[in-house]
Amino acid sequence: MYLFFIKKNFFDGWDNMLLLFIVNLVMLAAVAVLLTLIYAVRNVMPLVIALIVASGMIMSLFVFAFGYSAANIANFESAHIADYFKAIPRCIKDALFFGMLLGAIAAASYVCIPFYFAQQSMIGVFLGAMFTWLVVFTLLALQWFVALRSLLHDNFKKCLKKCFLIFFDNVGFSVFMVFYTAVLVAISVFTMGTIPSASGITLARVNALRLRLYKYDYLDAHRELTAAKERRRIPWDELLRDDKELAGSRSFKSFIFPWKD
Repeated sequence: MYLFFIKKNFFDGWDNMLLLFIVNLVMLAAVAVLLTLIYAVRNVMPLVIALIVASGMIMSLFVFAFGYSAANIANFESAHIADYFKAIPRCIKDALFFGMLLGAIAAASYVCIPFYFAQQSMIGVFLGAMFTWLVVFTLLALQWFVALRSLLHDNFKKCLKKCFLIFFDNVGFSVFMVFYTAVLVAISVFTMGTIPSASGITLARVNALRLRLYKYDYLDAHRELTAAKERRRIPWDELLRDDKELAGSRSFKSFIFPWKD
């Protein structure tokens, strides 16, 4: 399942590179404007904090909007830049809530973690370590939020609940996605944030969750599997057969000259 995910996500990213590039340019332009505003009011701390919070909400909005396009791509459907902009109004509410949630986590981490460790006591270190792990687990779970919303179209509360259910039932896969995301971030630094960047990371998570959800379709169809060992034996080759046929295989030439393949 892991290897097919990497393969399919690369195919999808390559086939939709122009869309990913344009969406990332929009985000980079927004970041440039927001950083300029923050720099302009850098001496007025309340405004700086307000702009940082607003920046998180705005960037969440752009990512949420691309989630719809990413879901279409992951489902072997077409995605167009016009659809991306049309999706923005539908994402405002959840994007604002998600931005505020991330802002609250960041603020709590900034205040609480240094405070607990500064106590220089066993209790302080223990509470600091516990809070740090709580933040880590929360962020690991929240990486699935946009993908869940894009694929299942649930409301904010349901997506939030399912984030933690998916994480605790797929800890290894969630950690794998962190490393996979780190690779994408490294490539993004090299390309100055143009490819794959935020849109590519969003596409990867949507692709990953879409494939992972086959596991729950299988378990739902086989309720007789109650033992933990049985529930862990997922026939991925069978579940991914149709997707593998749709994805197909490609030669190196087909990536550079697709019209000649």
